[in-house]
Amino acid sequence: MNKQIFRTEIFFYIAFLLACVFILLQSPLAPYAKSSNGIDSSVYIYSAQQILKGQTMYRDIVDHKGPFLYLINVVALFIFKGKFIGVWIFEIIALFTTSIMMYKTARFFAGKISSFFAVITAILFLVPLIIGGNNAEEWALPFISVALYIFVAYLKENKPLTIIWLAILSLTFVLTLMIRVNLAALWVGFGIVLLIKWIVEKKHKELIRNVLFLLFFIFLFLLPFFLYIYFRGALSDALYLVFKFNMFEYEPNTISLTLKRCFKILTGVYFLSAIPFIIMTYMLFRKKTAVNWSVLLAFVFTALACSLGRRYQHYFMIFAPLLAIPYAYIFDVIKESIRNKVKYPLLFTLFILYNYNPAIIQAQNIVDNYSENGYGIGVISPPTREMLKKIILQNTTPEDKILVNGLQSSLYLYSGRTCAIRFPYPLMKSSFAKKYYVEDAEKALPKLIIRGDIVNSLGGDDFNLDSLINNKYQLIPTCIDGVEIWKLKDSR
Repeated sequence: MNKQIFRTEIFFYIAFLLACVFILLQSPLAPYAKSSNGIDSSVYIYSAQQILKGQTMYRDIVDHKGPFLYLINVVALFIFKGKFIGVWIFEIIALFTTSIMMYKTARFFAGKISSFFAVITAILFLVPLIIGGNNAEEWALPFISVALYIFVAYLKENKPLTIIWLAILSLTFVLTLMIRVNLAALWVGFGIVLLIKWIVEKKHKELIRNVLFLLFFIFLFLLPFFLYIYFRGALSDALYLVFKFNMFEYEPNTISLTLKRCFKILTGVYFLSAIPFIIMTYMLFRKKTAVNWSVLLAFVFTALACSLGRRYQHYFMIFAPLLAIPYAYIFDVIKESIRNKVKYPLLFTLFILYNYNPAIIQAQNIVDNYSENGYGIGVISPPTREMLKKIILQNTTPEDKILVNGLQSSLYLYSGRTCAIRFPYPLMKSSFAKKYYVEDAEKALPKLIIRGDIVNSLGGDDFNLDSLINNKYQLIPTCIDGVEIWKLKDSR
């Protein structure tokens, strides 16, 4: 690599890093941010705090994501001595790694400038999706992008699948699976094409070798998770929450409904723009190569994965690594179609026009994140959060446990109080929660129970605590509309 190419690459990487920081400055975990921490993020951080205190996930703390998600938060808090900024810095590292791997993958399809523009466009795609930060899908992005690079390098450049690459493919698959089961759609799309390719080309030895190594490495990397959970006495609960609940109870679906959602995602009816999928279809029409088939199938299976749950926008984040390919291709087509000196200024102009709106929205998100009222969907405003925090601290001691009967687990984080039961977040459709939530509350007798529209702004409460509250609690008068704070009677 000559000095000019090296300088260009370094400039691109610095730009990617700045773009990642720009995206994540909207996070409540960013330095000096005012917004309240997101609903999901609060559960992950709270769970990590309790794990560091010796509790076991799925047994003592109940949530339905994979164990690796909580491990990421545990390590970030441990390294940064419990400070939330550790999670934020880990987010930057994850997104920066993703951007580098997207650039390397895009270079198989386009030149340097076009690939650079494609990566920035794919990162800005995350603007409305990453609000709140510390999302499950966000942590899967670097592993998806690494696997995508290896798959494309093999199919497009005929780079051999060495044992090391097979191990990396297996590791990234397992870590993605251990974040959330339905995030591993990329491996399905590419895996189908690879199997067909090896069978059609009669590469039976290669097929057997690669499949056996992949299965061996997958087993090897899964084993530590299963052994840890097993010896902590939480295996049956973990299997239910991570697999059964996520796949069958969280959002019951019919096949027809899932297919309809998938179609609407790919055609732009739902959040994802149809443009990259149309470009990818055009690429396949032009050249029916294995890599183009694989990427198109990866789009389809990713859309199917996003169709298995509710239409929460953050699900769509896992499309980002795939988007770099069609965007790089189309930027390169535009560049090569212009044969005069204005091609780069024109390409830059098109890039600005396409990304102007998300960039402006992101700038406003950052301003809002640092305003006194903060911002976010379904989270408590900073002034209300501080009033609730003050009431909690006035009526409890650090050893007391409380129960937030709703979605705002951030109150545990900001007050420093522990959840009295196993459910920092009410898994309202879970048969497990329906069986134990009220029972746990009745046994624990939290010092305070906080409920109302403010702490449950995104949905109803399936767990009726009225009998417990009426018999053993007294209402604390507050000036906060939409919230009830009940204190255990005869408690000082």
